[in-house]
Amino acid sequence: MKTFNLSGTKREDIGTKFAKLIRKEGKVPCIVYGNNKQINFTVSQKELNGAIFTPNVYIVNLDIDGEEIKTFIKDIQFHPVTDEPLHVDFYAFADDQQITVKLPYEFVGSSVGVKAGGKMKIAARKAKVKGVYTALPETVKVDITELDIEQSIKVSDIKIENCEIVDPKDALICRVIPTRASKAEAKGDDDKKKKKK
Repeated sequence: MKTFNLSGTKREDIGTKFAKLIRKEGKVPCIVYGNNKQINFTVSQKELNGAIFTPNVYIVNLDIDGEEIKTFIKDIQFHPVTDEPLHVDFYAFADDQQITVKLPYEFVGSSVGVKAGGKMKIAARKAKVKGVYTALPETVKVDITELDIEQSIKVSDIKIENCEIVDPKDALICRVIPTRASKAEAKGDDDKKKKKK
């Protein structure tokens, strides 16, 4: 996984009143917990945006007043109108600890079913993946090359070395569905076969 460095400052005052004051200064109130830690702190919103408004998923190396903590973003509260981050939860973990993070699926190849006129339907964009952070990939690759019309790929079809996808095994990832064009083409092929007979 990619890493992202972020600096923070401890804060003693908590609550809605202080959170509003912090945001006016261009900062975001945060908390880090896990691995025997619980620290309230603030980060620059501008710096934080680089970690959250991106398709990438990062291991975040926090530096809070000189204390370095390896984390990942557990939860973000966004403003309902402006989409600005209001509060962020970070989860701290040990190097040898297995963690579960959501990683994006990366669809690789050109489906034979789509080439034949079918339409690719994506049912899941991310996978819950468990493993030590050094083994976690940046994306979960899904090879769709051999996927034909009416065929699908499920979680059980995907394997990641030294990691495990913890979503239900029968959960659908993607499927090629027939279209009017593909049905017409298939009917035409059937008619040709009948004429030959």
